[in-house]
Amino acid sequence: MGKKYVIKTNRKENLIFMNNTLLKYFFILITMLDCHSIFGQQVVPIISYNTNTNGQVELEINSSSDKYYILKIRHHVDSTFDIATSMVLGETGMTIISEPLGNYPIEHYEVTEYSIAAPVDADGDGIDDVTEFQNMPTDGPFSAAGSMNIIRGAVAVDSFSTFKALSVRKDVVQWSPFLDGKEFVKYLIDDFDSIHPKIYFINSKTHNLHVNFANTVGIDFLNGNIKKGQIIYHPTSISNNGTLGTFAFNYSNGFSEDFEVVQRTHELLAANMPFIENNLSYFITENTELQYSQDSLLFEGSRVPVLLEADVYGDVDYWGLNPSEGFGLFRQMNPDDVPGAKDIVLYESLPNLLPRVAGIMTSVIQTPLSHVNLRAIQNQIPNAFIRNPLAIDSIANLLNKYIYFKVEQDNYVIREATLEEVNDWFEDIRPTEEQVPPLNLDYTAILPLDDIEFVMFDGFGAKCANVATMRTFGFPEGTIPDGFGVPFYFYQEFMKHNGFFKEIESIINNAAFQADRNVRDEMLLAFREKIEAGRMPNWMSVELQKMQGEFPNGTPIRVRSSTNNEDLPGFNGAGLYDSKTHYSDEGHIAKTVKQIYASLWNLRAFEERDFYRINHFKASMGILCHPSYQDEKANGVGVSTDPIYGTSNTFYLNSQVGEELITNPNGTVLPEEILLDRVWLNNDDHIIIQRSSLFHGDSIIMNREYLNQMRDYLSTIHDEFAQLYHATGVDNFAMDIEYKITSDDQLIIKQARPWVSFVLDEEFANPAIDNIEMTVFPNPADESITLACDYCHLTAIKITNMMGQSIEPNVISYPTISSVRINVQELPKGVYVVSGFVTNNNRFYSRKFVKQ
Repeated sequence: MGKKYVIKTNRKENLIFMNNTLLKYFFILITMLDCHSIFGQQVVPIISYNTNTNGQVELEINSSSDKYYILKIRHHVDSTFDIATSMVLGETGMTIISEPLGNYPIEHYEVTEYSIAAPVDADGDGIDDVTEFQNMPTDGPFSAAGSMNIIRGAVAVDSFSTFKALSVRKDVVQWSPFLDGKEFVKYLIDDFDSIHPKIYFINSKTHNLHVNFANTVGIDFLNGNIKKGQIIYHPTSISNNGTLGTFAFNYSNGFSEDFEVVQRTHELLAANMPFIENNLSYFITENTELQYSQDSLLFEGSRVPVLLEADVYGDVDYWGLNPSEGFGLFRQMNPDDVPGAKDIVLYESLPNLLPRVAGIMTSVIQTPLSHVNLRAIQNQIPNAFIRNPLAIDSIANLLNKYIYFKVEQDNYVIREATLEEVNDWFEDIRPTEEQVPPLNLDYTAILPLDDIEFVMFDGFGAKCANVATMRTFGFPEGTIPDGFGVPFYFYQEFMKHNGFFKEIESIINNAAFQADRNVRDEMLLAFREKIEAGRMPNWMSVELQKMQGEFPNGTPIRVRSSTNNEDLPGFNGAGLYDSKTHYSDEGHIAKTVKQIYASLWNLRAFEERDFYRINHFKASMGILCHPSYQDEKANGVGVSTDPIYGTSNTFYLNSQVGEELITNPNGTVLPEEILLDRVWLNNDDHIIIQRSSLFHGDSIIMNREYLNQMRDYLSTIHDEFAQLYHATGVDNFAMDIEYKITSDDQLIIKQARPWVSFVLDEEFANPAIDNIEMTVFPNPADESITLACDYCHLTAIKITNMMGQSIEPNVISYPTISSVRINVQELPKGVYVVSGFVTNNNRFYSRKFVKQ
């Protein structure tokens, strides 16, 4: 049997089915009828071909006022005219017909004529062309979407006014910072590959998400034939027609598409935006540059102009991203350099993670939601982009000097400062009291992880205790490593045995050590070398040897720092200390253990502890030992909330291929970033913020299998630790995990700690000490709060902000000895910690509250 064809007459009521043989004779008949078709259309000759100043074609045709005309194109001279790009109602005599995009040669165009009295339905939506043409934007002759109420959206954008009516502008767009401050309209194309695609321009004021719009209009959002994204208006970018102001479309979720998809999207959008004047481009973000580079020759030979994200900011020389001020040592940073808390840093490439610094300057464009700027906002430090800063003498001459740096939105101030100014500044923003980390020396033996409990963090370190605790969560075998914990007691005894505490006390009190950072670095390096060469007490050496013997012969052992001043609520300490792999040919594991002990005294760790006034002599090193994962396929960091973009009910995943570190990356390497929905509803449950620069193609490191596992693991880890940390229901509580994909394709969780912004109530210092319950209400508060504690005797009251700075409380009254009312009306909006001293056991108890 031959193929069947469906032919629609101009009356749109008769369906004619015929096989190939009949069809051949049918087309012979059409030819004999002087190109008049059964569709009621006629191909009309093009009288003249011209282009206007915008680069658009202008085709002149013979016409009449009772006809309308559709312009069709073909991308190649050997293909058919199957793409309709514009429509015009005829005039008596001659009519000019154009199209929204740039011109093709004349052989790429065909103009067809139709009767206005008997119009056809070119897009197949059941509404004739003339009706849709006259009813734009609620209808459109080239979109099969049907009529649309403007409250929901439009099927055609007939003017810039319509675009503005549909558009939204936000200062901060959570997962797409290139949209910040720009007007944009979301679009959705359903049945993308069909002959009658449905093009929707979403009212982006009404629908914040594509999926919400899809549900409203009854589109199956999971069908594989949808394309979606945004059309952005860039008022200061030069368009393809040479004028200022251009529109640019992109694809959602950070996706890139191959050239054929981009070209079709470009044509479909433009055909339904008839006001466009050759000023619609394809927007290429940093994340989609790889796909673009692979298709660059195809783009160059097409009429699809591109707008690079970098070009949007090409004329920006200064951007004050976080207005603030600070003092510090001005240093130019290389990717491998580790800045200190008193450094104002200059970067030529953005670091993925940044420790506490005093200020930030970059010579590369940042976005408001870059990791660098988020850290600046969190720590309330100045941050600015300045183009070619070292070409400015007033900046270059201050390198390696103490400076004052103030960032404003439109300007900056930089000058030399004195060491006294720097020290006074930091004294004002540091915690006011000495911090003593938890140290329990009653645990004197190396223990298997299965014998270590959560409450033993004060003897083995939170890193070790948390890994041990996760082994009780019921995860599949091997998800959480097995191994041993070496307690703080071993470190303390080792330091005493060698007289190292007395030596470091002498070093810290040295005037040159205190005044000169380079001297401090050198003296700490020499001290670490002494620790690595120190004598291990015999009993300790024997116990470590026994532990080493418990691992199968030849097993590389990962020896990891687990101090009492990291992985704690309110003090993350991420990356401060070393972890190393001990191989069987290295002999006794004591060698590597001493290297880990020595890392407690590296410069960055010392200065971080010093900033927070942590007692250096109580700081102790525990050790977590487990088999090392060799030839891993990927590694990553995840958070059981979204601390970067602030989205709700999502997990944040940051992954990289192989052993390329997430926690200390090369400055030129970009990791994969994904926001994963906490609850699975469908396979559109994640947003790709950024693809790994080391992972080629459109696939992702965390594929569907791993995403589903990660959702289960992170949900359990969050909920279980929320109970253990007494933080169930606390909004800012989250767990920060490190994970790997092994050479055997198993997803493993190697670490879990509270996210850095979570500050726990002080009663966690020893969860079993008593049953005192402190409450604060109302929370959030506008005018006043009440701090209450049943059966307590409250005396001293204090309030601190999230930087540890004390704020004098304005106590209104003590209604009873168990409660106090405090005026907070004058406090700036933000999160604070209120503490009350309880004489029952001579301790402060604290609660967080929000001033709104």
